[in-house]
Amino acid sequence: MPITVDVASTIAGPPEEPLPDHPTVLRAPRADGEVRRLMRQINAWPARPLTGPHVLADGRRDWQLAIKAFGTRQPVRSVDERIIPGPSRRISLRIYTPRSGRRPRALLAFFHGGGFIVGDLYTAGSTCRALANRTGAVVAAVQYRLCPEHSLEAGREDCLAAVQWLAEHAEDLGADPESFAVGGDSAGGLQAAVVAQECARLGGPRLAAQVLVYPGTDLLSDNRSNRENAHGYLLTGERLDWIRSEIAKASDLSDPRLSPLHAPDLRGVAPAIVVTAGYDPIRDEGLAYARRLREAGVPVHSLHYPGQMHGFVSFDRVLFGARDALHRIGVALRGCWGPGEVRWPEEDHGLRQRPQDDLLWLDPRQRWNEAVATTLAVGEQLRRSMRA
Repeated sequence: MPITVDVASTIAGPPEEPLPDHPTVLRAPRADGEVRRLMRQINAWPARPLTGPHVLADGRRDWQLAIKAFGTRQPVRSVDERIIPGPSRRISLRIYTPRSGRRPRALLAFFHGGGFIVGDLYTAGSTCRALANRTGAVVAAVQYRLCPEHSLEAGREDCLAAVQWLAEHAEDLGADPESFAVGGDSAGGLQAAVVAQECARLGGPRLAAQVLVYPGTDLLSDNRSNRENAHGYLLTGERLDWIRSEIAKASDLSDPRLSPLHAPDLRGVAPAIVVTAGYDPIRDEGLAYARRLREAGVPVHSLHYPGQMHGFVSFDRVLFGARDALHRIGVALRGCWGPGEVRWPEEDHGLRQRPQDDLLWLDPRQRWNEAVATTLAVGEQLRRSMRA
């Protein structure tokens, strides 16, 4: 079955008339078939309790295995490791240079998702590789400090320090500091939104765009999407409650400075590409943030996938919706590089879905990849059972 996507764009300046409601369909009657199939595979594994002394380490490893099983690892020209100074410790970067294009390239700083608790440079790799090749930009993944070992404020400091360093050293990376964007998915989307706000407030570095993929924007949200997507699709209500409880060990969730949706003034922040999904418990806070940006006169390009779930872009090996989103993000970002006003795509720029795209999971390379990941997962299960 074909996926659906609702696209809307606004340009700079305060709206002259009330903005239309977007998207027209918040949540498809059923999740896309490819999403239902993927969730059957994931749910075949026994659910792990969100308690115990090893819950953090196990959760971090499980997310790595999920990315290994269902995310691509597109070849790029080079992958380089950098260690840079940070506010209180050194920060690790992984820098992807695309296969095509010439110096100086655009530059994208990318912050991984994972609820501020899991995720790392490895889990960001598939998305960063795909974005590098689809945008022609150098993509720098940032390893920021995680909760609950560190506060949200500490992770934010790392992201801001990395952006400052990248702006100052862009030419050393073969990139153009005038074509510099930030981006992230889920928790990383919140980090990117906060960084864009700080760059506007401080007067630099100047950002050409911000890419917010199903971003968290309100740490205490209680929306319709929280309730209607509380069960069955990767990020559940139970897991969201657990994430909040872990963050609360180090940070005050009620602090409005930690939730970009509650920023008093969004004027002057970078143009935004916002991706949301119908079957996502934090869908409504992403949509609310896009609306606030529009009301502040910020150019916004929205991509809403009513039949997809939270995290779908990470699974581009088996989800056509993920490939389509990455392609559309790439096209939209290319319209932000260089001088002048942002140029959003004027017509549908998605991938053409072919019959074989419904059978991505049957690709022999995917079957092998899943077999390897399953073997590793079984080994993890045995190790954990012996540990218990």
